[in-house]
Amino acid sequence: MEAPLILAIETSGKTGGIALFKERLLSSVSLSSQESYSKVIFKTLTFITEVLNFSLEEVDYYAIDVGPGSFTGLRIGLSVLKGLNLVYPKPVIPLCSLEILATNFINHSLPLVSLVNAYSKEVFLAIYQWEDFKLNTKLAPCCISLKEISNYINEPALFLSETLEIWDEFFKKELKNFYIKPEIPVNISAELVAKLAYLKIKQNKVEFKDAETLLPFYLKSSEAERKKGLKIA
Repeated sequence: MEAPLILAIETSGKTGGIALFKERLLSSVSLSSQESYSKVIFKTLTFITEVLNFSLEEVDYYAIDVGPGSFTGLRIGLSVLKGLNLVYPKPVIPLCSLEILATNFINHSLPLVSLVNAYSKEVFLAIYQWEDFKLNTKLAPCCISLKEISNYINEPALFLSETLEIWDEFFKKELKNFYIKPEIPVNISAELVAKLAYLKIKQNKVEFKDAETLLPFYLKSSEAERKKGLKIA
């Protein structure tokens, strides 16, 4: 069977981006703009389709980071996806940003502690372990107080986050030798979204969703929602 063509969308992290992937990366663009991500992504898609001489009709799957992450960014990413899907309907592969962080170190031997800043002295946390290119979940995504993190770490692990520097001293003090920093910076990128989607397809571990009904994976309410007394269902 021919390898699928995946269009990946990332808007939850420090920068946005899109990527095209078919067994290997065909094209990837990181975006940081004063304009709305949605406008920039559509402009970039037009550019890529012209440069690579292909049509969006050829895409087999959309892959998207659904969070946790920036509330605004996640909403923008989903609005872009839904706009595309109206014209070119395709199955969607939703991915967790904490899994995507772990894809920075495919097949690493250590447990991987993925962290996204949840603010208010909280973190979004998950722990993963690679085994023969399969990403196994040791701790499912959750939102905890930063001071609770030592309750979840009982062995040396590689810590992965786009904002690791803000917790560096705290982790050194609280976790000591259990806290291992990567030698290179990690990120959440459209390229990694595409790679993880491709691995899941190959391993038959993907659950396809419909773009129209897809929702962000928040894990906690936004500040505005908390002020209104709303809760995540």
